[in-house]
Amino acid sequence: MTIKSVIIQCLDLIFPRRLTCYFCEEELPPHNTSALCEHCVDEIVRLDGHQCMKCGRTIEIAYAQHADYYFKCKECQEKFTFFSKHRSFGEYSGHLKMAIMGLKYKKQIYQAQFFGEQLAMMIEKDEALLDFDIIVPVPIHLTRRMMRGYNQAERIAFYLAKTLNANPPEELLVRTRHTKKLKNLNKASRKAMLENAIIVKRYKKNRVKGQKILLVDDIYTTGATLDACSKALYEAGCDQINCITVARGV
Repeated sequence: MTIKSVIIQCLDLIFPRRLTCYFCEEELPPHNTSALCEHCVDEIVRLDGHQCMKCGRTIEIAYAQHADYYFKCKECQEKFTFFSKHRSFGEYSGHLKMAIMGLKYKKQIYQAQFFGEQLAMMIEKDEALLDFDIIVPVPIHLTRRMMRGYNQAERIAFYLAKTLNANPPEELLVRTRHTKKLKNLNKASRKAMLENAIIVKRYKKNRVKGQKILLVDDIYTTGATLDACSKALYEAGCDQINCITVARGV
């Protein structure tokens, strides 16, 4: 057992999962691994149907028209990103949004297991996403990590790897600046704020070269954070970057 595994188990003892559903307070069955009851899980808005082959945006057009656009949304046709593909589990609204907020701001780290397991089931159906060498969580700044006590993306990535029986996630990236929260910034401001704010750790650069990376985060809004991470990995010699997130903003 690694030191990280021991620390994670200790965190689970300090911040145990609830015995009732986080949303409706219904009692959960013994040994339940989710923080939600089946009814609340069913209410999550899943992202399916026609999606942009790159960013995963839902495209509400006929299949023939979708093909005319090279299976990409208008935005992905017009801009370059360093990652090859992104997919989200669900829409960032309702119960799923509340659960993510609980994980990030209320120390409800038991939510991470549910998210990790759902992401694992999602990518098991996608050969492109399943083709990776290393799982890498999106980093948060040391100051924010000390205040929160953990990196929510790393926790999600841990349970994702565990469910897939893959190697534990590796924290190859670091935030060099403590940027202000991005949720109220527009796309251009997010990109400017993240410029050179995320780099590959100096002693990890050889680990990245020629590898296929699966990048994990909690929320996809404009894609600026994932692209900043992907840029750092690509410039360090990474062969390919695919991304997954728990939720996508609408």
